[in-house]
Amino acid sequence: MRRSLLKFLIVFLVSITLVTLYFIFLFKDLADTITPKIIFKVIKQFALIVSIPASLLFLLLDIPMEKIKNLWLLLITRCVVLFILLYMVSGAFSFYLIANSLFDNPFIE
Repeated sequence: MRRSLLKFLIVFLVSITLVTLYFIFLFKDLADTITPKIIFKVIKQFALIVSIPASLLFLLLDIPMEKIKNLWLLLITRCVVLFILLYMVSGAFSFYLIANSLFDNPFIE
């Protein structure tokens, strides 16, 4: 149980970091400067929404992947699955993200 929770937290933090960096890179031209306030707003509005489902799905898919004995193959498989899940969840929430950014853009004060 602790191992699963640790995996969930690691994947959750990596997902939040990747999604936050993606949105900051995407919208950096709209802001004069990137401040910690903007970063926390991006995390709250976008990264949490994408990271929670992706982390839960990764945890569910990781259970059958534990049967892979080769450590490198297991690591590569987990990375590929994580990026695919992030892509799929981002696509599923793209309408929400676009609509939310149009009404409340975190990069514009």
